[in-house]
Amino acid sequence: MNMISPLKSVTRGAVLSVACGILLLAVFRVVRAIVLPELPNFSPIAAVAFCGGLFLPGRMAWIVPLTALLVSDVLLSLFLGYPIVGGWQIVSWLAIAAIVGIGRLMARRDFSTFGFFSAVLGSGVLFYLVTNSAAWLMNPAYPSGLGGLVMSLTTGLPGFPPSWVFLRNSLASDLVFSGLLLGVWVLARRGALRQRTCDAV
Repeated sequence: MNMISPLKSVTRGAVLSVACGILLLAVFRVVRAIVLPELPNFSPIAAVAFCGGLFLPGRMAWIVPLTALLVSDVLLSLFLGYPIVGGWQIVSWLAIAAIVGIGRLMARRDFSTFGFFSAVLGSGVLFYLVTNSAAWLMNPAYPSGLGGLVMSLTTGLPGFPPSWVFLRNSLASDLVFSGLLLGVWVLARRGALRQRTCDAV
């Protein structure tokens, strides 16, 4: 089983490639929300946060993904008209920061591809549980008590797609976009290492 060693394999090309990939995914997040609103939550939020924390070194691991997602949030608020600052948004950003932190912790050791995608899925589930629980606590349309919490995690509110649809789309997008960023990182690192070998010959 091939093991991935992010901190032992940092190359400038891999870092720049992942950073550019993160910025492109942030742009995709905005475009998808405007052009394909019928595909709710098919968004690279967890992938950007986790892979930024995992593959980018030092402060870049925090600055690049958080800035990209913040700018995309501002653009979405302008285009779609929802408030950029509020209780739910603060909870959402705390969850995003926690996912970056998970990526930073995972970068300290070698891990397998299975471990990578397991962490991605775990990050996506964490984001879902935290944000939907916050919606239950902050939205008076949800009943108080355990029944309201279950409702927020399964069916959601009338007039909106069921919450499980958001979870399904979110996890699917997490796997797709994190896989793309992993592929970008691997290919860029191999190219840089191959170039070093050619230069040494």
